[in-house]
This record gives sequence, C-alpha cells and structure tokens, in this order.
Amino acid sequence: MHFDNSRIDLGYFNLNKGHHHAAFEIFLELAKYDFSDEANYALTKMCFDGQLNGEQISKYYEYLNENTQSRFKSGYSLFNVGLMHERGMGQIKQDYKIAINYYEQAIKDDVHDAYCNLGNIYIMGSGMHQGIPRDVDKGVDLLTIGANEGSREAAFTLGSLFGKGELIKQDLKKSFYFLTLAAFAKHEQAHRVLHIFQNTHHGNFTQEFEAAEVQYWKIQNLQRLYKCL
Repeated sequence: MHFDNSRIDLGYFNLNKGHHHAAFEIFLELAKYDFSDEANYALTKMCFDGQLNGEQISKYYEYLNENTQSRFKSGYSLFNVGLMHERGMGQIKQDYKIAINYYEQAIKDDVHDAYCNLGNIYIMGSGMHQGIPRDVDKGVDLLTIGANEGSREAAFTLGSLFGKGELIKQDLKKSFYFLTLAAFAKHEQAHRVLHIFQNTHHGNFTQEFEAAEVQYWKIQNLQRLYKCL
C-alpha cells in the first residue's frame, strides 16, 4: 500500500497556517482511501483541539462510524466515537451510555486508553444524571488494568488520584508506583508531578520504583511480541 507523504506534509502545512478546512479535507481523504494512521491521528487531534466546525465534526463522526461497522474496524475509531459521545461534540449529543458501550468495544480491540476514560466516568460519577451509578471501586479497577497494560494516561490519572486522596483513599506508595510507570512511558506531566512528589514526601519508595520499572519493560516486551505475531 502506497502512502502519500507529500499529501500528509501538505495537510500539516495547511494546519500550521491555520487553514483548518483545507487540512481537514486532505487528512480525511488520506484516512478514507490510503488508510493513513498519521492522517487519522491528525483528524483526532484537530477534533479535540477545537479546530473543526460542526459540519466537519459530523463528517468525521460519519467516517468513524463507517469504520466501527466495517470488518476492518479500528479500535481507535471505536474509542474516538466513544469520546465524542462522552464530551457531546458538535451536533452529537452527550450520551454516557453510548460512550461506555464504545469504550468497552475499544478495550476488546486492545485500546488501553479506553480503560482510563471508562474508569474516570465511574470514579467521577459523570453519568449519574443519565442513570449510570457512580462506582469508585470499579473505576479504580479499570484504571489499574489500563495502567498495567500500557496506558500511560491511566497510570498518570491513578497516580494523581492516589496522591491527592480526594476521590479515593490516599496511598503514597501506589501513587509513586503509578506516576513512575507513567513517567517511564514518557508522560511529560508525570515527570513534573514526580519531582514535586519527591520534594514533598520523603519516604522510601525504592520498591515501588523497581516494581514500576519491571512492569514497564514487561509491557514493552509484550508489545514487541504482539507486533511479531
């Protein structure tokens, strides 16, 4: 399959110039017909950075839904449709039940960040007004699975929650473990938070550091194995 890098470059050129309509059309065409992962990533970022108008969001949503119905469906298409329903974007009504359904499907397709979004819904009780009960324990379990399977967002979120001790019981050792796991995975904010953590808390977290390092390399090895299969 041929990937047109010159078209990708043209899309980013228009994006950087603020020509969002032209960039959107280029990326959407590449995503649809060249199956370009980079174009899909650019579309996702444009959408959630607020660079698409209502009509473009609807076109993007239609494209994503086509992918979720196809036998070649993308886990990240499922994830993105879930995120659009969670946030309520453009003409897409906010609906947590639909969002949860798509996140659960994305998890089955190994999109580990879906654990983070799903866990947050249960911990925060975001969908209570739509009949979805708040379940902190379920949310923590989902975030834990996501973190240990490779979601740096889940690891950072859980480390922050354990550190603050507001929505869940404070546990500094678990906080350090998950923040370190996120930092190993190059989560930029995790590095900053860890620096503050170490200046604020002076306990011995060697065991947690070593456990996070072991888990990080376990995740990396599993990802390499998965790519070889």
